[in-house]
Amino acid sequence: MKESNNWSDIGKEISKNIEKIFNKLNENNISDDLKNSIKETIEQASNVITQIVSNVESTIADEEIKSESKKIIIDIVYEFENSITNVTKKFSEVLKPSNHEEE
Repeated sequence: MKESNNWSDIGKEISKNIEKIFNKLNENNISDDLKNSIKETIEQASNVITQIVSNVESTIADEEIKSESKKIIIDIVYEFENSITNVTKKFSEVLKPSNHEEE
């Protein structure tokens, strides 16, 4: 039984999405300290998720449990991406010089 996304593809997808987030952070007007802090947090979370995927793949034999675990991990990654995107947008809005100059 082949699933649409196998376990090794999850790691690749995470890496691609993290790279997209890094690129988005570089495009936005966020101070360097905040940018570095967010990047470190993203890297750490990415490493944790990658390790979880690896542990699930190597230790769980039951395919039903693997499948359910995969769904949960995908949901976590989706929520993480949304959170980072929202935080980045909020920081960009708060730190835009035009917001303070208009007042």
